[in-house]
Amino acid sequence: MDEFIKIAQAIALLSASALCLYLIVVLVRLNSLLESLQRDLSDLSRAVRPVLENLVVITGTIKGISARVNEQVEMFHGMFSSVQRIVENVVRFEERVQQRLEEPFFRVASVFGRLVGRLMSLVGLSSERAH
Repeated sequence: MDEFIKIAQAIALLSASALCLYLIVVLVRLNSLLESLQRDLSDLSRAVRPVLENLVVITGTIKGISARVNEQVEMFHGMFSSVQRIVENVVRFEERVQQRLEEPFFRVASVFGRLVGRLMSLVGLSSERAH
């Protein structure tokens, strides 16, 4: 039985040694994988930095452009509002001029219509007397 225990211990020690060697190989591979990942991330960081810096510049430029566009839109809005007020004033002026021009004409036409009506009634009365 003592030999069986020694054989079992030898097998256990060999298995533990094999497991340690396997773990060493796995850790070396993991280390090389992590080093490769670190290099790739470092390369990516170097490549992305100019892009991000350009993005900051582009964002600032777009912000400036949008501010200028906003100013232009507000200016056009002001111009259109002014044109709208001018057109409304012209329409009101036209209505006042039309009213002032038409009012005397309608008065004269009314007087003339009444005069013609009275003349017709007088002529109508004279023609009735003649019959």
